[in-house]
Amino acid sequence: MHQANLPDAPVDFVATVAPWSSLAGRYRKVVAHGQPTFFYFIGWCIMWRLARAFLSLAAGSLVLAAERERHERPHILFLMVDEMDGRLLDDETPQFKPPLPNLRALMNRGAYFPNTYSNSPLCVPARTSMVTGRYNSDIKIWDNFVGIANVNGDDTQIDQRCLAAYSRRECLDFAAVQRINGTFFDVLADQGYNLTLWGKVHAGGGVERFSRHIFNDPFTGTGLVRESAKAWTRSTGVSSKLQDPTDWLQRPIDVPKPAENFFDYPTAEECTRLLEQGLFKSSTPQFLYCSFAVPHPPYQTNSTYWNAVGPLGKHAIPPLVPRNKLHPADEYAVKSKQFWNLDNCSSEHIEHFRRVYFAMCVEADHLVGRILRAFWANVNPDDAYVIFVSDHGELNLEHRQWQKSSMKEASARIPLIVSGPGMPKGRRVQSLASLNDIYPTLIDMAGARSRVPVDKLAGESVLPIAHWDQRKRGYVVSEYYDTFSRTGTFMVRHGQKKLIVHAPLESGLRWPSQLFNIAEDPWELTDLANQFPSEVTRLEALLHKEFDVEAVDKQKKEYDHLMFVNYVYRRYSGPAGCQKAMNVAFPGFDDEDAKLVEAWLGKPCCKVQAGRVQRKAKYHKLACPSKMGDKFP
Repeated sequence: MHQANLPDAPVDFVATVAPWSSLAGRYRKVVAHGQPTFFYFIGWCIMWRLARAFLSLAAGSLVLAAERERHERPHILFLMVDEMDGRLLDDETPQFKPPLPNLRALMNRGAYFPNTYSNSPLCVPARTSMVTGRYNSDIKIWDNFVGIANVNGDDTQIDQRCLAAYSRRECLDFAAVQRINGTFFDVLADQGYNLTLWGKVHAGGGVERFSRHIFNDPFTGTGLVRESAKAWTRSTGVSSKLQDPTDWLQRPIDVPKPAENFFDYPTAEECTRLLEQGLFKSSTPQFLYCSFAVPHPPYQTNSTYWNAVGPLGKHAIPPLVPRNKLHPADEYAVKSKQFWNLDNCSSEHIEHFRRVYFAMCVEADHLVGRILRAFWANVNPDDAYVIFVSDHGELNLEHRQWQKSSMKEASARIPLIVSGPGMPKGRRVQSLASLNDIYPTLIDMAGARSRVPVDKLAGESVLPIAHWDQRKRGYVVSEYYDTFSRTGTFMVRHGQKKLIVHAPLESGLRWPSQLFNIAEDPWELTDLANQFPSEVTRLEALLHKEFDVEAVDKQKKEYDHLMFVNYVYRRYSGPAGCQKAMNVAFPGFDDEDAKLVEAWLGKPCCKVQAGRVQRKAKYHKLACPSKMGDKFP
């Protein structure tokens, strides 16, 4: 960085500056006549310090102005992984630390935000909120089955993936409800950036027009009854009768290239090649997006990464709350994930599963590291920013759960590292941060104008936070409305306190909020809500500044009902196919479960009576669990 050349001799230099020349002369005169000099000397020191501060400020302003002009549109390298627990890099947490040398090297070159949270611990909601800069409850993208329907904020242009899964009329309806005015990709393109995208986007919005080398399909759920039916009927309280996770724990450790997505290795190779060939030496500002699916499931690895992790020792079995003391929301989540009987599994199988996940994180570090080494070897660090982030975490059998879909730390905490022009090096920024901050941060880096109105912007740029370690909002929030939560779940963290709030159930019953002190109880084993009701009230007030909990949860439940009727019930022969479809979603689905579904749906959910199935029969005789089916033949 260019520095102003200031003279080294302060007295002579100040004496030559007009405003200070008389003072300097007077000081010399006093000394020459032998007059008392103490008070004059003190006054002179004060004036000299003021002058020096003024000149330093002026010089600093000139440097910052020149730096701003130079980096008005800096290159940006955006690195993303899927499902990485943010605590893996945080040495102040007791979580196991697999070897992640490349990410730790990036931490030393930039600012690390250990207290960063996902805006929604699920792939499509997290990513769509991230790229639009708005809350999911604002853009009405709730789950993994409907992404951003329009293109570049134009509701008449529809994402091609949406058209492949739904009718044009349906996609237009989605776009009208979402009211999305573009993504950060669109904003950067408007700002003159050349966009190169590789890997997983999973948001929609027609970003394929920027690249053919991405995996961007958030509209696949309508045909996957196992997943969509589970998501849309969650408020019934039905869960699988099969609760034996043994087979899931024995994951393969001999896969040659174990990364989940077929784009992962080409993404690392091509992003590395582009940097080596001088992409960031272009006079046109470049945005290089390199996103990996690993460490997202399937849980698999090979001996290279497996051996890099080694035995887990004291981390083999995570600390757990006894099953009979689980909060009802946690009990429902465990049963929905079919892990209620984890306590009966062998410790060897549990450690095996957990070690596989940590090995997958080592693999992610390896892939990201290839790109980082090419960047450091070929790019002036003062000419480009680097962002590293994940969309959400992974429970890895903490709280008897796997995958994400929880507000607990393993699922909700994510890594965030930012390096580049003017960023502090090796700084741990204690202030809270959120995936919602990515949109305003990119806009800040590019010197662009946000398309999101100030009152709709969910986050804030982390560039000033990296220096001042303080955000405008002193708290961060998150929201979740999908499969493994029977009702809408919300989180707010302020300081070391974290509150998890549950919207009312269909019956009107409301589960109590959960309060944790993350500093004193990092594994979240002790719920403090009953001990500190005033703290619960205080944090709920912060949450309600961002969400109308009851209103947005009601909207999502209405969406669930509509989607189930249209894409499961009607698609699979109405009452005749309902139980069959639900048994795929919930193994062991029985008549008692069907009654719960019928009460929620207002329609019968029946089996076809044995012996009555005929290829050409116009009607089948139904065996319905309630009188609701009497009017059907």
